[in-house]
Amino acid sequence: MPDTPLILASGSVIRRKMLEDAGIPCTIIKPAVDEDALKPALAHLPPEKQALALARAKAESVSRAHPGQLVLGADQVCALESLILSKPLTHANAVRQLQSMQGRTHCQHSAAALYRGGEELWSTVEPARLSMRALSDAEIEDYLRQDEPYHACGSYHYESGGKHLFSHVEGGEDVIQGLPLAALLRFLSCHPEA
Repeated sequence: MPDTPLILASGSVIRRKMLEDAGIPCTIIKPAVDEDALKPALAHLPPEKQALALARAKAESVSRAHPGQLVLGADQVCALESLILSKPLTHANAVRQLQSMQGRTHCQHSAAALYRGGEELWSTVEPARLSMRALSDAEIEDYLRQDEPYHACGSYHYESGGKHLFSHVEGGEDVIQGLPLAALLRFLSCHPEA
């Protein structure tokens, strides 16, 4: 594990908690990356490459400003077949997303990239496949009132009530929550000098 706290190039409370629960102290610095401007330029790429490009952009941005420190960038892209599901932001959008996903399998592509001095040391992207069960309109409304997942791609918080929306899941909970933590821990344990 790093001797000094790594910088998490993200505002994600969930990612920070995952790192701290794994014994990795971190500080948060939000990257100066305009994701809304970057995403259209990446739209021609497969979802996993989009996630990795966004994670790299975040890590590189913060790493250049803090060259001596280890910086972790992370991102997640949710794909329902060829459709990318963005953060819904509103209740109505979340209802539509959950309705479109029920009875179908979607994929969460979670990417991470470690940088130091503006240079990439390591990166990965891992998938998780989730099959949503059939949901009644009342179940969707109850769930959305409970978790308010309006800033989560896919319109659910798996780490709380969202896990009950699914009939079958392939992939780690860390990947579903937006950080391939097991892969990161393997890298750090094999490369303590990082």
